Amino acid sequence: MRISRSGSLAALLLLAAPAAAHAQSSAEPMQQVVVSAAGADLRAQSTTTAIVINRDELLRQGDASLAEVLKRQPGITLDATPGKEAQVRMRGMGSGYVAILLNGLPAPSGFSLESISPELIERIEIGRAATAETSSQAVAGTINVIMRRAGPARGGPANEIKAGSAFQRGHAMPQLLAQHSGRHGALAYTLAATVKRTVNPVAALSTEEAPGLLRRTGWTDQLVEDVAELAPRLAWQPDAANSITSQSYVRWRHVDNVKRESETTEVGALTPFPHARQRFETRPLHRYADVAWTRKVEGGARLNAKLAGFHMRRTADFVYEGMDLRDRLRETHLVASGPVEREWTFSGSWRRPLGGSHALAAGWELGRKERSEYRRERHLDAGGAQVFASDEDYRSEVRRSALFVQDEWDLAAGWSAYLGLRREDLRTTGQGNAAAPVDVDAGAWSPVFQALFKPQRAEDDAGGRDQFRLAVGRTYKAPDIVQLMPRRYTVDNNNSATNPDQQGNPALRPELSLAVDLAWERYFGKSGMVSVSAFHKRIRDIILTRISERNSVWTAMPDNHGGATVRGLEFEGRLTRGSLAARVNLARNWSRLDSVQAPDSRIEDQPAWSGNLGLDYTAPASRIDLGGAFGYRGSATSRAASPVFSDDGPRRQLDLYALWKASAQSRLRLSVANLGQRRYQERLVHEGAVPLARTTSFEMRPTVRLVWEQSM
Repeated sequence: MRISRSGSLAALLLLAAPAAAHAQSSAEPMQQVVVSAAGADLRAQSTTTAIVINRDELLRQGDASLAEVLKRQPGITLDATPGKEAQVRMRGMGSGYVAILLNGLPAPSGFSLESISPELIERIEIGRAATAETSSQAVAGTINVIMRRAGPARGGPANEIKAGSAFQRGHAMPQLLAQHSGRHGALAYTLAATVKRTVNPVAALSTEEAPGLLRRTGWTDQLVEDVAELAPRLAWQPDAANSITSQSYVRWRHVDNVKRESETTEVGALTPFPHARQRFETRPLHRYADVAWTRKVEGGARLNAKLAGFHMRRTADFVYEGMDLRDRLRETHLVASGPVEREWTFSGSWRRPLGGSHALAAGWELGRKERSEYRRERHLDAGGAQVFASDEDYRSEVRRSALFVQDEWDLAAGWSAYLGLRREDLRTTGQGNAAAPVDVDAGAWSPVFQALFKPQRAEDDAGGRDQFRLAVGRTYKAPDIVQLMPRRYTVDNNNSATNPDQQGNPALRPELSLAVDLAWERYFGKSGMVSVSAFHKRIRDIILTRISERNSVWTAMPDNHGGATVRGLEFEGRLTRGSLAARVNLARNWSRLDSVQAPDSRIEDQPAWSGNLGLDYTAPASRIDLGGAFGYRGSATSRAASPVFSDDGPRRQLDLYALWKASAQSRLRLSVANLGQRRYQERLVHEGAVPLARTTSFEMRPTVRLVWEQSM
């Protein structure tokens, strides 16, 4: 549905009018959230429902990336299948359902939770329910990454160095992070530099079973990634009313991935290439910069504006060598590609307290993303003669616009509420010489209401502070350009129902979701808390993958498949007693697809159970801190698109750490990640006329990390 910009603005002003009118008659003081407060305080004081991970928690385990930090949070799981980029899930819902934000705005294309170091982050805000100010594309929730401010922290060091290495399967992964901060009058600055190597060796065995077929393929995959990054931050405050900040980064990467396959067919026919070797090499360059201006005006109002730009250029070469059982070359597949992405975003907001009890805000976002790519593919026989050639080019563009208005106010003693409305529109276009043009509009109105109730308690009540939360909101998920472009991505060997080609669908419609969240929280002591929450989501036009066969070629294509229901329960608890701190969380998820009337009808890869248990020992007089966390993700069994059945086995992870504080400026950190499980299994079954099952068993190995931390 498309509406005019004037219609959007009129609707927003109509919503703001009653809020402003109500402000005239209210004189109760507004609750203010102090940004410098601890994570638990931020969470308890905010009317909107969110989990806040403060800086101490970010650095506690010595994690190498934000993805590792997030896997221990309530309701969040990490799909870290060896050889693939980790996917963060909230409430069992993964890619596209979770909005990743950077300082409150949609993160640029090159932003990755796996690539960014926790040392560069101030805090993370996990929103279970959407707000009008942030993206409406948050069906599962939002993860807002707040970067550190420029300049040295108050009383903190001007220079920080962290150097060390991780070790896995005998491979060393050195890393160095250095930060220098300073201040000259009204200008504060920080320059961070990161150099690191990541090695991800994978060993696995895939087994295919069908009537008249039993085939086993052992394969190894080793990815080596080298990264160098510079990230300057600036803050300038020329006077009391104005401030200007800027954050940017330049990231160079070199990725070298080598994979080898060896097939043994006990029953049935061999594939065209029973032995194979492939290599993928790429050198991406990512550049990002933003500048933000804030001005304080009369009456406590505040005006913000921000302009951000992103650019990515990558060249990639892929070589596939298909061989027979005696390692004699049969075919060579050569692919050269070079995508280029450009993106800019202009956003702003106006905020003002009204009547002492209201905080009214309105704002906008405008953005444009362009992507162009060439792909040159050649197939050569054993003698070097060309047997296939393909030259493809395509260009795509995504235009995004959003307007929002919101009001947060105190209704009465113990009651506060939040009301917001957001209109977000996306238009995706694409064309190329190998696919039909794409022109798709997606957008939605997203009203949001949240309420917080704090029962009054007696002065001598030491049993804790109770809070009750309610959130109702509408969100949506727009298909991305890869899902929309009808170009085909072919597999090099063994096309089958469990290993199909991939193709987009330009007829996809956006998914729409209506959600209700309820929560009870109790806070006690300095940092103790317990929380129980429940949610229910109704999704319309859910996108599932349809696998079909045509002319003996299997193809997987996304398609809208009616409605779905997702619901769940979450429990969280934290307790500190002296030198010991304990934390626990547990989540139970359910889902049901209207289009799949069969057992295990649920959204793809949603685990039924997940949970974490952590314990930390920190004594003021001791020079050693110890701790660890055990995480469990139950089996993810689903029949997301009949007749396809998938079953990802349970995962158990144990992470341990020890920190030796040699002095106030020097620390040595030892951590071990991914203990507790040696093998992990994934199973995919196509229950067609001729059933076919593929089971893959991965070997799991722990990662040991030793890092020296020095501040000056």
